[in-house]
Amino acid sequence: MALAIAAIAAIAPAIAHAAQFQASGDIFTGTGFGSRYVGPGGNASPSNRAFGSVQDGGADTFDNFGFFNTGLGGLTLSRQVELLDGNVFRFFDTFTNAGRSAISTTVNFFGNLGSDGDELVSTNNAGLIVSCQDDGDGNCIEDAVLALVSGNNGLAQAAITPDRYNARFLLNVAAGESVSLLNFAFLARDENGPLASDVTLARTTGAALQAAPRTEGLTATQIGRIVNFSVSAVPEPASWTMMIAGFGAIGVAMRRRRTARVTFAV
Repeated sequence: MALAIAAIAAIAPAIAHAAQFQASGDIFTGTGFGSRYVGPGGNASPSNRAFGSVQDGGADTFDNFGFFNTGLGGLTLSRQVELLDGNVFRFFDTFTNAGRSAISTTVNFFGNLGSDGDELVSTNNAGLIVSCQDDGDGNCIEDAVLALVSGNNGLAQAAITPDRYNARFLLNVAAGESVSLLNFAFLARDENGPLASDVTLARTTGAALQAAPRTEGLTATQIGRIVNFSVSAVPEPASWTMMIAGFGAIGVAMRRRRTARVTFAV
């Protein structure tokens, strides 16, 4: 409870700006697009890899984001991907070793970003990257500002390059066992385009997701298998429910306040 209250206090100033755009589902289900996907994943073919990936996300933020584009080293992959409220895409991936020997392999969570050129990175800490589309002069333009969260315990090795995002994870899975990875993509963008306050919102929301990952809807067994977040950082679903309510109240009260367009040095 104290963690939730602290997170609300940290995020509250960032939400004091105009109305946010609403992310679209665009999650590839195998036959179409929706706001949720539950099923197999893998890398046998491009169409199989894309199961559960986000095609656009809104405001041309992605060009197919959120799938594993390297070999699984003998593991099988099942996915649960959904657009949560508050413009948060959650990727919950479970890797199972059905063999008789332990498997150690590196998997790569990949995203093709919508910038089609360069990314302007304002935050690049262990497990958290915040970036936006660069207009070439140090300004965020068009696409949503992204907070990409890959963990909080050092397992993820994440990097962002022009138009690409990669988060690599070394998995050690005993015979007959399963482990899970949790990744988040938060989109911040004023209805009229990215603002300085959207960068702040992405930073604070990304930090909150890293400190207290959203696990509502996941079972205790699923949560217990997560290996890229420390167990102590996983809150009760009620904590995030309270935080979401706080976000909404602050946003409604302050939605008419405008801020200058973002510019920062790199």
